[in-house]
Order: sequence, then structure tokens, then C-alpha cells
Amino acid sequence: MSNSSALSTFVSQLLRTALAAVFVILCSRWMGPEGRGELGLVLFWAGFLMMGNDFVGGSNLANAMQRFSLSALFPFSVAWSVFVLLSGFVLLMIFGSGSKMAWMVGFVSLPMVLLNIQYNVQQGLSMVKERNRLQLVLELLKVLFLVGFVSSWDKIDLGAGTAIASLFYAYLIVLVLSSWMLRKPILLAFKNAASPPGVLFTDGFWSQNGHLAQFLAYRLSLYSLTYLLGNHAAAGIYANALLIADAIWIFANSFGTIAHVRILRSKNENFKADITLRYAVFAVFGTVAAFLLLAVLPSSVFVWVFGAGFETLKDTTLLLIPAILAVAASSLFSHYLHAVNRFKALFVANLAGLLLQTAVAFWLIPKWGIYGACVAADTGFILTLVVVYVFFKNQNPNARLKGKLRFKLILKIAVRMLKRRSARL
Repeated sequence: MSNSSALSTFVSQLLRTALAAVFVILCSRWMGPEGRGELGLVLFWAGFLMMGNDFVGGSNLANAMQRFSLSALFPFSVAWSVFVLLSGFVLLMIFGSGSKMAWMVGFVSLPMVLLNIQYNVQQGLSMVKERNRLQLVLELLKVLFLVGFVSSWDKIDLGAGTAIASLFYAYLIVLVLSSWMLRKPILLAFKNAASPPGVLFTDGFWSQNGHLAQFLAYRLSLYSLTYLLGNHAAAGIYANALLIADAIWIFANSFGTIAHVRILRSKNENFKADITLRYAVFAVFGTVAAFLLLAVLPSSVFVWVFGAGFETLKDTTLLLIPAILAVAASSLFSHYLHAVNRFKALFVANLAGLLLQTAVAFWLIPKWGIYGACVAADTGFILTLVVVYVFFKNQNPNARLKGKLRFKLILKIAVRMLKRRSARL
């Protein structure tokens, strides 16, 4: 895969992150911290259903496609998603926060889950550029639907339902587009449907346990802040701090995606180790540069962007610097372990970080509130970084960077790609 492909992915991720930020900024300004916190909890439970679905139809599906036909994988993945969605809806109705929450979660989860299966199929087919375009269209549609609904329903009392409706229709349209793009392999898979291989369960079990632990490490504090402090406002501020973190993680996400595909397609163990280390360095340097830009912005800018009630957002984000740097570095080692089927190692690393973060959170959140949640995230993600690096080094004891890190070349190509993309737009 060429440097231009990697940079194309980076540019797409950059635009996608910007549009995602616009969506959350509009929600924050129109709904305030309380409404933003409620939306964050809906998406927390929707993400939880996504984790359940991904035990079969998750990223392990891309790995399995290297060994088995899509006919043995895709139909069962769709059937499993229906089971997860129905089970999750029933459980939320019985044990959740009421029927309103259950319906909102079920409403938005349906297209999200089905689209995620297709994203993983595209990953397995090395359709990286096509997936990047779909993700970009998705974020654009989210913003357009939100603005359209608010313009049509002028002067109404905005709530999480408006944002959920925007998400549902955006995901539904992109699901249709993705289905059309994959219509030939999908139709062939259903036509020749076969029994799923056992590895789809075993690999999926260990792979998704690791992803579930990672998901909880990212999002559990949203629930903990609401549970321990008794309001949605703190959760709304923390959710926006995570949004900023997601924007800064663009370097790790972009290089991680490309590294994952290249590792899957390579048989050279030295190459796999080298590209992991090389891209980890790029991801960390990019993350540091983004943080330097963030640090010079005054708090008033954050209030101006997100609206009243977010005066402590900058301080909250800055307290997450150790966690964000740790994730930027660990992301590449996690992609490596996943691509070489070291799912148990990923599970151990993410579970260790989650347990430490949860213990510190329940200790510090009652004392320090949202700042306690930040310190807890820092400790948990640093531990995860240490563990994934130890696993990586054990498998590659002689791994080291070979050749020069050509930052100037990367910068020149990135500028050229941005100019081309701007001209197209």
C-alpha cells in the first residue's frame, strides 16, 4: 500500500473528525451539558449493543475472511446482530432507565450494528478507500439532518431525541449505500450460505472481550459520573472532552488502520514489527503537536464553541493528556496484536487497564468529581500501554526502527493531498 493511500486515509479521517466535531458542537450548544449527557448515555448503551454484536460480526470478521469464504461468515453475522438487538432491547426495557431510553437505544442501534458488519467486510476486502468515503458521507449526513430537523422544528425544546433521529437517518442512508457497494459479495454469500466456522466464535470471543474492555475503559466514566454524582452535566462535559480526544486520536486511528491492513497482507514478521514501531512514532508525534495547539487556546474559546456550561472543558481535556498520549502509542501495538490473532493478549491488556481505571474512578470521583474521572483514565490507559508493549516486545525481541523517519516527506505529501482534496471540494 502506497504512502498516498495512507495519507488519503489520514485526510479522510481528518475531514470525518471535523464533521463529527461539528455535530457534537451543535448538540452541545442547542442542548446544553444536561442534554449532551443524556445523549452520551444513549450512545453508551448503543455502543454496548455494538460490542455484543461484534463478538461475531466485529473486526475478527476481517481476520476470518483471510481463511474462510464470506458465505460462511456474513449470513450468520447478520443473524447474530438481530439476536443481539432484540435481546438488548428487552433487557433495557426490564433493567434499564425506562422505556424511553430503551426505544432510543434500539432505534439508533439497528442501522449502526448492520453498517458496522459491512465496514468489517470492507476491511477484510481491503476496501479502505471505499470505507473512508462512506464514513465521511455518514458524518456529513449527521450534521445535515440535525440542522434540517432544528430548522423545521424551530423554537421546540431540543432533547436527545432530535440528535438520535439525525443519527438514525444518517446511518440508514449510508447502510443502503454500503449494501449497494457490496451487493455482489453479499448476494453471493446469502445464496451460498454455509455453516459458520468455529473460529468465528473462538476468535470473536477473545477479540471482542478485549474490545469490550477497551470500550468500557473509554466510556464507563460517563455512567459512573451520572451514578456517583447524580446529574448529567458532568457526564456531558466529560463526553465533550472525549470528543476532543477522538479528534486528537486521528493520527493513531489513521496510521493504525493502514498498519492493520498491511500487517494482514504481509508474511514478513520483520516488516510487521517495523511498520508498527514506525507508525507508533508518527502517531505520538502528531498527537503531541495537536496538544501543543490545544494548550494555547484560552478557555473562552471552548465556551464560545460549545456554549454556556462548558467552562471547565479545557481543564478537563488537559487532565486527560497522559491518557490520550498513552492511547495514541498503544493503538498501533493493539492493531498489531489483533492482526496477528493475539486476541488473548489484547484482552489481558485492556482488562488490566479497565480494572485499574474503575478502582481509581470509584475512589476519586466522589472526592474530585470529573477531575477524578480524568486521573482514573490516565492511570488505566498508561497501564494498558505498558502491557501491550510488553506483549509486542516478547513476540519481537529484536524489533527496532530501520532506516530514517522521513517526517519532511510525510509532511510534503500530506500538504499535496490536502490541496488536492480542497480543490475537489
